[in-house]
Amino acid sequence: MAVIRTLLIIFEAACSLALIGLILLQKSKDGGLGLAFGAGGNDSLFGARAGNVLTKATVGIGIAFLVNTLVLGLLFAGSAGKSLMDDSALAQPVPMEQAAMPQAAAEVPVVPAK
Repeated sequence: MAVIRTLLIIFEAACSLALIGLILLQKSKDGGLGLAFGAGGNDSLFGARAGNVLTKATVGIGIAFLVNTLVLGLLFAGSAGKSLMDDSALAQPVPMEQAAMPQAAAEVPVVPAK
């Protein structure tokens, strides 16, 4: 199960990087960053009726990203009682007295106010 989770997390990261790249390459009203990488010639390369290929690829990868996110959410929801911090040394509780007061302050007697 851990292998599947790892592969899905890697796929999630790849989808997110692909989405970032595709969104930056798309042509905006002002040209944007897409013209710097040659995105202006896509309409003539794939035909006028084919639609914008970058837009279709963005939608497809966006859907894959959302489905993968749902699957990862369901996989990690199965281990809702167990936190990632349960296995680490940081998960050990510290008594409130030790965490709140330094050692020198703990030795000073407290005088009630009148």
